[in-house]
Amino acid sequence: MKRLPVTLTETEVEALRQALATTSTTRLRNRVIVEAILGAGLRVSEVCALKGADVDLTEGTIRVNLGKGKKDRVVPVDNETLAWLRAWAERREALGLNGRAPFFPAVHKDALGKPLSPLQVQRMVASAARRAGIEGKRVSPHVLRHTYATRLLREGFTIREVQELLGHASVATTQIYTHVDPQALKEKVQGKRETEAEKIARALLEHLPPAVRAALREVLDE
Repeated sequence: MKRLPVTLTETEVEALRQALATTSTTRLRNRVIVEAILGAGLRVSEVCALKGADVDLTEGTIRVNLGKGKKDRVVPVDNETLAWLRAWAERREALGLNGRAPFFPAVHKDALGKPLSPLQVQRMVASAARRAGIEGKRVSPHVLRHTYATRLLREGFTIREVQELLGHASVATTQIYTHVDPQALKEKVQGKRETEAEKIARALLEHLPPAVRAALREVLDE
């Protein structure tokens, strides 16, 4: 039996972001790595292989070359993610790195421009999750990718669209994300209860004397 993918709630995503300060070049790079995974669903290997020329800041896209299964794909990003990519691109340019260099390189003087390893990115994400106080989940870049996919489906993207954005060879792989979203289900159930409560309130209102009903409506309309 396949296990359901681990994802982060919106509260946990915000806590993770808050744990990633941007007060240094390394910290800014790390924050933008997380934003790139959350905003484009990149695999950790794709993050490490990304070149400067692969990020189109004009079109707002990230080109993934030879992703899993040796497939290329172009992933559009939203304006918030694009703003982070631009912020890092400016800092990266100031370091003298060109389009052939990794987009997310090592930035220490003795290793400037060298690619990061997947293990380095995994450790960075796990460390940020600990600082964010996220408990009961082993947070990794792949969990951020799961979060991206689940969010797309919640926002109304079709399973085939999500398949294309994630770079899955088969839609069967993407279907794991069609599991029931506990948070969305909670919102639907509680929303229904609130609607029922409103119906009860209206029914009670109708049993009040006309003068009282009129006074209440006057107050509510103010």
